[in-house]
Amino acid sequence: MQRMGFCFRMFTLAITVVLSLVTILNCFADQNQVEAQGYAAIELSPQQAKQDALHDAQRNAVSQTLGNLITSETLVENAMLIEDKILTRVEGYVRDYTLLSEVLSDRTCSSRIRAQVEKMALADDVAALARILPRMNYPTLAVSLTEDSFDAGGSRTALNLQAAQQTIESQLRAKGFQLVNLSALEQERLRQGQLHNTSGKTAEEGSHKAQILVTGRASVQDNGPSPYSDRFHAYAATITADICETASGKILASASAQAVVPHHSFAIGAQNALQKAAMDISDKLCAQVVATWLDACYNEHMVTFIVEQCPFPELATITSALSGLSGVTRTEQKQFLSQRAEFIVGWQSCNTLRLAEKINGLSIGSHHLEVAEANSYVIRAVLK
Repeated sequence: MQRMGFCFRMFTLAITVVLSLVTILNCFADQNQVEAQGYAAIELSPQQAKQDALHDAQRNAVSQTLGNLITSETLVENAMLIEDKILTRVEGYVRDYTLLSEVLSDRTCSSRIRAQVEKMALADDVAALARILPRMNYPTLAVSLTEDSFDAGGSRTALNLQAAQQTIESQLRAKGFQLVNLSALEQERLRQGQLHNTSGKTAEEGSHKAQILVTGRASVQDNGPSPYSDRFHAYAATITADICETASGKILASASAQAVVPHHSFAIGAQNALQKAAMDISDKLCAQVVATWLDACYNEHMVTFIVEQCPFPELATITSALSGLSGVTRTEQKQFLSQRAEFIVGWQSCNTLRLAEKINGLSIGSHHLEVAEANSYVIRAVLK
């Protein structure tokens, strides 16, 4: 009997040890230790090249872990949609690193590191971006930049922003955003205006609008010749931009980005610096928008609800009916003009189509609401 008790205690101790080891191993599994190499060209100074090479090595360490996550856990459907956004937050994923080697030549610098990458934080962000755009119903986005640039003498100079704007558009498109062209939207607005004037048909509300607009100002400053060569000037580009909802004007994200590129040509140096800054600001804006949308999805998403053909006495009835819907956290009257009422509705989901389904057919006294338009931020209905 004593022997059986002893065996049972030993068995219990063995199980405890195994469970403890599993817990410890799981803690270590949350981190991924990898070795990675980084490179950078010496453009402004050796010190800056060392920093750039170290950052490149950290990016490569995160990239290796990201590739393993996507391959082994199948967290995303489109890896290209995720990668750029993830790799801009290197510092958030590299818990610690050891510099193994650093080689500085006449033109380049290379660094090799051993890094501890936070797998769980990385997995969370991978999943977040993969899921947030569908839940927001893929809102359409347009980009508009203005310019303000100066040469070495401080005189204002013209600048071609097409490459910078196209870089921002391509970066956001690669992340999964649905891009539209402002010129094309303006042509559609004019076409619908002509259609309304000639045939009397009602314009298709919202078909000539972008739901999200990126507006910004870009500038390039010639900072003069490089200390290493009078032929090469340092061209510093700065881009500041906001992302806002076109329906409400609400700012979703604001960011700025800078880049310095040496070159012997103002035109080429300016374009290269602008494109570099454009890539940086695209990532910053994307990260902020995702954070804003995640907050909306898990807390409260503010939706603009517009009711056409609405008599003024029905405002209180509509407010009460909306507030009674499950998932609606609050309803506030915003404005009323010529039988057009606007409300702000708090919704416990970022999918406004589900709210539109609840609103469609909702009884308002002897009338009912019929949804005419619904997107990520706006629901428009007619009281019939």
